[in-house]
Amino acid sequence: MAISSWIEDYGSEMFKNFNMSKLGRDEAYLNITSELPGPLHLYTVYNECHMCPFTKEGTIDSGRMVISTRFEKTWRILSSPNETILCSFSPDFGEFGVYDLTIGSTCKLKTLKDPVNIYFPILTVVLIYALVALLSANFVYIFKVYTKPVERQTTSHDIDPKQCTQRSRVISLDTFRGITISLMILVNFGCGGYALFDHATWNGLQLADVVFPWFMWIMGVCLPISSQSMSKRGVKRKEALLGVLRRSCVLFGLGLFLGSGRNLDTLRIFGVLQRFGVCYLIVGTTFLAFPPLVNSDPPVEKKSVKMWMDVYALRHQWFVVFLLGVLHGMLSFFVHASNCARGYLGPGGLHDNGSHVGCTGGAAGYIDRLILGNHIYQGSVLREIYKGDAFEVEGILGCITSAIQVYLGSQAGATILFYKGHTSRLLRWMIWSTVLGLSGGFLCGFSREEGLIPLNKHLWSLSFVLVTSSLAFLALAICYVLVDVKRYWSGKPFLFAGMNAILMYVGHNLAFNNFPIRWSPNGDGFKTHFGTLFENVWGVAVNQNILLLS
Repeated sequence: MAISSWIEDYGSEMFKNFNMSKLGRDEAYLNITSELPGPLHLYTVYNECHMCPFTKEGTIDSGRMVISTRFEKTWRILSSPNETILCSFSPDFGEFGVYDLTIGSTCKLKTLKDPVNIYFPILTVVLIYALVALLSANFVYIFKVYTKPVERQTTSHDIDPKQCTQRSRVISLDTFRGITISLMILVNFGCGGYALFDHATWNGLQLADVVFPWFMWIMGVCLPISSQSMSKRGVKRKEALLGVLRRSCVLFGLGLFLGSGRNLDTLRIFGVLQRFGVCYLIVGTTFLAFPPLVNSDPPVEKKSVKMWMDVYALRHQWFVVFLLGVLHGMLSFFVHASNCARGYLGPGGLHDNGSHVGCTGGAAGYIDRLILGNHIYQGSVLREIYKGDAFEVEGILGCITSAIQVYLGSQAGATILFYKGHTSRLLRWMIWSTVLGLSGGFLCGFSREEGLIPLNKHLWSLSFVLVTSSLAFLALAICYVLVDVKRYWSGKPFLFAGMNAILMYVGHNLAFNNFPIRWSPNGDGFKTHFGTLFENVWGVAVNQNILLLS
């Protein structure tokens, strides 16, 4: 579409005719005054588009246009196609701003009306919900005080069995899981429309990129604990294997039901819950074959081994991790389409001046397109910015490194099993956090676009697994100190969400755009970040409260 179709007659009064109510979220007005004859040609490139060429957006002339401010672009204005470049600049356009661009021998950009601060609504929404939470807590407290029955006086010898069980449970793990599932739902709602909190376009790490790998990692934490529990209850291995298989199939089936749609030609095979199912099957069967039995292994004489019994107990799992890492590396760097470079890990499309068209995702994209055909994820900001192919963000090759992430989480669970002291657990978690973080940083060259294996959530790259697992160890350690060690926090309201995370996620998907979860058209009807964020946080809170009431 030519940009000239967006331009309206401007009139003689520069600012009076701007109707700010017509602007939506991440939009601004730009008035263009051309002192040159004939139409001009606008070429742009997204600043997020790494090593991309300028592409023509259309022709422009004197008048007014509405521009998007969600992603920053670099502009280049030419007097005629492929000829004289009049100017090239990277404008810092902001939401609800009004700007004036005068094009002559040079280009002069002026701000007629300052944009709004799009991040101020975050503080406003937080304060509003904090006030609501405080008032609700006071109401509940007063209600309990006036309705609480008189209890008999207990002695120091009275022990509440329920309380003892609750204290032996690592409450911080459920709290961390609850935080993660709440963030995952907030991301699905759109995070208030903020690009900063959305997924990275290709390489990089943003808030939305850590929640899914954290959830996978937490699933790994629970596996050695559940394996130990089944062993104590005397569950037969065949029965346990059938249970793992059944749960994996249920997760895969639920994911297929929730995210496939109704068009069988483009029915999406893989997704979030499907990846959970695949990884649970891989890692769960390993733990059934090689359970980390506490106090059941032959005695170990070496002091160095005794110090790291949690690692030694998972020695078979670590061997599987090594095999999976080698397999993933060989597929990533040696498998490729006939027209694509070997070992390419980029987004294709416009990347590298369009020299990798049809190669989106390298081996990962090629394998998914070869096996799944059209049954892959079709929508992505990646396609908008890089103009690449459809890419399955939860594809086949990523399941291998996701399984590695689950195994890394199981190491934290083994630490909980083998060490009961707070200091021992925290020390080991912090060591793992440091080692994994440095290893992931080394692979990506401690940069966004460089390094042997960049941080990439779409590919679920090995560096991505290591860095997000490092952050998960750190986050669990922080929750552990606050909830289990110092008991500054009970873990609520995230505790109950963490204990019923899959139920909350499925319920969120079933009622995604329904009232009272959402009340704007298609869940995106607000023209401001404040309205969108307020509704998104409301949706997460309603999901949690429905879970509590049920």
